Amino acid sequence: MSRFTSQQRKFVYLGGMLVLLIPIIGLGMPSDGRDKKGGYVAQLRTEYDLGESDLGQIDPSSASMNLVLLGLRGVAVNLLWIDLEKHKDNKDWAQMRATTESIIRLQPHYEKVWDFNGWNLAYNTSAEWDAVPDRYQWVKEGGKFLIRGVARNEKSTDLHYRTARIYQQKVGQSDEKKYFRQYFMSDPDPKFEGTNDPDFNTDNIDNFLMAKKWYYAANDAERNKVQRILDRTIFRSSPARAQFDYAQALQEDGVFGEVTREAWAQALNDWTVKYGQEVFTIPWEDGKVDIRMEMTEAEIEQAVKNQSDAQKLKRAVNAYQNMTNYRYWRTRGLCEAEEQTAQAHQEFFQAGEQYKQQNLASAKQLVLSSMQKFENVLERYPDLREEDRLVEECMLAVLLFESIHRLDGERLPEEFPLKQLSQEKQAMRQQVEVLFNRRFLAN
Repeated sequence: MSRFTSQQRKFVYLGGMLVLLIPIIGLGMPSDGRDKKGGYVAQLRTEYDLGESDLGQIDPSSASMNLVLLGLRGVAVNLLWIDLEKHKDNKDWAQMRATTESIIRLQPHYEKVWDFNGWNLAYNTSAEWDAVPDRYQWVKEGGKFLIRGVARNEKSTDLHYRTARIYQQKVGQSDEKKYFRQYFMSDPDPKFEGTNDPDFNTDNIDNFLMAKKWYYAANDAERNKVQRILDRTIFRSSPARAQFDYAQALQEDGVFGEVTREAWAQALNDWTVKYGQEVFTIPWEDGKVDIRMEMTEAEIEQAVKNQSDAQKLKRAVNAYQNMTNYRYWRTRGLCEAEEQTAQAHQEFFQAGEQYKQQNLASAKQLVLSSMQKFENVLERYPDLREEDRLVEECMLAVLLFESIHRLDGERLPEEFPLKQLSQEKQAMRQQVEVLFNRRFLAN
């Protein structure tokens, strides 16, 4: 028989619970994010940046939904993901958007939710529309979604990088880039009255410069949170590559002169000074060693103990330069900063404009002059004969030269600038012909 009555046992149980509550309250005391540090658990969250306020903006509704669902949040999320796929397959865009909002309320700090849905909107959903302005609208939706994801996960390296890719790849390098780049500065939505969408083009700058800004933010975040998207030496080269893309895009848009040359000069500086002098720690023998892309032979010798190790380290630096295509972009920057290269691009662009207007005599004179300048450039920078973008433009110039002669009923001369390059790159011809038709023959 128990020594306690039923009522006494209840008091004992109640007292035990009260005693246990004291350490629980002490451990779980919340922090106010300012002076009040809170309990031990709250202090650990702050120390390791695990608290929701440490990760980014807080949405009170998401916390409320989690309380309502209690232990069923995982089940609810899985069901919502299934619904999302169904809505996407059925092209029910309104329901897809609503379901996506529900998912992020349940998983605001699960980065893959933001990554997948941002990519899905910008790439998959946009491709389902025929009108280019409609496609751009969904590209914007994807970009804005990722921007929101960064706001909720401010320390996320990956989300900063994925946002930059929307600006660089989808706006600036897709098949619709000619229109998307225009829309980025002058949105087709009438409510913006010919200006940009400030929620997408937040700084009123070129899309490649916006990508560069986000890549730098990704690099800053990467110093504290490791990324697993690319090798680190490639990952951290992204801002400089975006600057190269900006300079290239100016030429394709027909912008020449000092503006474009300054863009190339900035790209060269970003590549050789900002990125080229950055220190990377790589595996070495039984330990690690620091290298830079612009590391000189003297610096390599100083970094190791003997000449044999210096040769090994030199090969290692060379391997990383190959992986990032470092020497090519350095050479390209030097080449494009020259006045003759800028003139070659400008004359080729003008030749194309004259060709479209059927001013064949003027087009022929301009394209021939540009081809000769390109030939001179390749003689000074022979390494660029193996680069797709510059060689592609040279091949387009040759195709334009050939087309003008066909329209005039003339035979090609036996010798002309870039003929040898054209013969060397026959494997590229079919691909370049597609570009030629799109650029010069499309309505």
